[in-house]
Amino acid sequence: MKILAITGARSEFDLLSSLYDKLHEDDFFEFKIIVTGAHLSDTFGKTIKNIEDKKYPIADRIYNLVDTSEKIGRIISLGNQIPAFAQTFQREKPDLVLVAGDREEAISVSMTAAYLDIPVAHFFGGDIAKDGNIDNSTRYAASKYAHLHFVTLEEHKKTLIKLGEEEDRIFVVGNPAIDNIVSTPKLSRKQVSDNIGFDIESYDYLVLIKHPIITEIEDQRRQMEVILDAILESNIKCLVNYPNSDAGNREIIEVIDEYTSKNESLFVFKNLDRLNYVNLLRNATSLIGNSSSGLLEAPSFGLPAINIGSRQRGRIHGNNVLFIDHNKLEIKEAINKVRTDKEFLKRVENSDSPYGNGDTTEKVKEILKKIKLDNNLIYKNITY
Repeated sequence: MKILAITGARSEFDLLSSLYDKLHEDDFFEFKIIVTGAHLSDTFGKTIKNIEDKKYPIADRIYNLVDTSEKIGRIISLGNQIPAFAQTFQREKPDLVLVAGDREEAISVSMTAAYLDIPVAHFFGGDIAKDGNIDNSTRYAASKYAHLHFVTLEEHKKTLIKLGEEEDRIFVVGNPAIDNIVSTPKLSRKQVSDNIGFDIESYDYLVLIKHPIITEIEDQRRQMEVILDAILESNIKCLVNYPNSDAGNREIIEVIDEYTSKNESLFVFKNLDRLNYVNLLRNATSLIGNSSSGLLEAPSFGLPAINIGSRQRGRIHGNNVLFIDHNKLEIKEAINKVRTDKEFLKRVENSDSPYGNGDTTEKVKEILKKIKLDNNLIYKNITY
C-alpha cells in the first residue's frame, strides 16, 4: 500500500511520528511524507530538520506559508497548498493519504484528495473544543471529505456519527501522542540542560506555549504580557516556545523576544527535537499557556497544566488541567498551586490519561493493512 502522509507543523508531526516510524519500517507499506507549512519557515524554527533526521522518503516540500500575522495570510496559505498537493498526488499516485487534526492542511489535503478519488484517512476528527476557534470548523470539514476516521475517544466517534458519517468508517484507537511518550528515552535534568544550553538542573521551571486565536488577534500582545509578568513575579524559570503560524503570531513573538532578551530566567526556543521536548515536559513543574499538549500529553507525565483563556475549553481532559483566564492574579495563584498544593499534585500524579495507554500506532497499522481499497471506500453516503 502506497501511503503519503502530510505534515505542516511540529505539533501534529510529533503526534503521529510514532505511526510514521511503524509504516516506514513495515515492508507492506511504501511510505512517503509531504512537508509543508511552518516546517519550512525560518520564523518557526525550520522544523523540517527533525523530519529529515527520521530518514523518511520526502515526496515533496511545498512552500505555501505567507509569513504574516494578518488573518488573510492563513487563507492565502491554504489556497496555495491545493494546486501543489494536486500535482504531487497526480505524480505520486498514492493508494491512501494521511492527514491529522484541524490545521489548514487538514482541509486542503482532504478536499484535494477527495476530488481526485484518493482515499483520505483523517486523525482526531469528532473532537470538540468550545473556544470559537476556526480550527473546530476545519476539523469537521476535513472529516466530511475523509473516507476513514481514526478517532481518539468513543465520544468523538459519536460526534462523527451525528455528522452523518458511516459507523464502519470510524475506528476508536486512542491518541498516538501517548505512544511517543512511552517510546521516548528518559533523560536527566542535567542531560536536558546540557542539550538545550539552559540550566534547569537545580531549579523548578515552567514550559510556556501560547498560540493565537483568530477571534482575539487584537488581544494577543496584552495577553502574552500578562502571562509573562505573572511568571516573572512568581520567581520561577520558564522556557518559552514560539507560537504556531496563525494570525496574531507576530504580536506574541515580539513580546517573547522583548521579555526573554531582558530576563535571564526566561529562555526561548523555536524548535526542540522530540527527545529533549518530551524530557523537558517530564521534568517541568507545569505546562502553561493554551497548547493541546496540556490535555493530550501532560497527563501521561503526571504533569499539571495551566490552560489560560478560551483555547481548549470544552475538550475532554484529565485531572491535571487548571482552566483560568488572562488575569495576572489568577495566573500567579495557579502557578503557586502547581508548586505547593500537595493534595492537587498527588491527584495529578495518580490520575490516568483519558487518551490511551500507548498502543495506538500498532492498532492503526493493523487496521490499514486490512482496509479494502475499492469504490466502496471512495463513495461516501450521509447517513441522515
